[in-house]
Amino acid sequence: MPDNQHLKQHIVHLGEAHDAPLTRPPSTFVTVTALAWTCFARCKPFPLDDDLLLFFLADVRDRLDPPVDRGYVGVCLTRCLVMLPARELRGPLALLAAPAAVQDEIRRMNGDPANQQSHLTPIMLASWDRLMNVSGSSGFTAYDIADFGWGKPKRTEPIRMNHDGQVALMRGRDGLGVQVSVSLLQQAQMDDFRSLFLELLGSN
Repeated sequence: MPDNQHLKQHIVHLGEAHDAPLTRPPSTFVTVTALAWTCFARCKPFPLDDDLLLFFLADVRDRLDPPVDRGYVGVCLTRCLVMLPARELRGPLALLAAPAAVQDEIRRMNGDPANQQSHLTPIMLASWDRLMNVSGSSGFTAYDIADFGWGKPKRTEPIRMNHDGQVALMRGRDGLGVQVSVSLLQQAQMDDFRSLFLELLGSN
């Protein structure tokens, strides 16, 4: 996925045109995640009244008070869960509703980063077929990390993507764009997802 400034601008203009501006310009993570979630909602036959879930992890080392010591090398993550009706993710303002919902969850997490939200587990398990799980980050430089002196690899892919609705993000090989890897178990849905993704990416 190339640089997504065009899509970011489209999202901002969409909010301004409908008197519902975002609280801040969408980040690359918010933009790409919202786009993938919208495509997930549209490539599957969900009833319009179903609530669809988006799950991702956030690194909170810099958000805790006091912050985690710089020498700490372990994991410091918290869970984030976003929910919207399928109707909204299939509607004409999906690319406004989805980024706004993701931003709201990130804002909630920033306000209480230590809250692990244990109540989320039963919600997620009960709604597994309606959940899109995002791992990685648009800032994760996998291609640089995998350069062992012979240059960057031609292609890097997560090998543990075998569940329906999995999405993995990493910075593109060129260091500018974002690589989006998607796992959908039905070929027809995967084809629809790809078509929708490219169509919405070119929205204007």
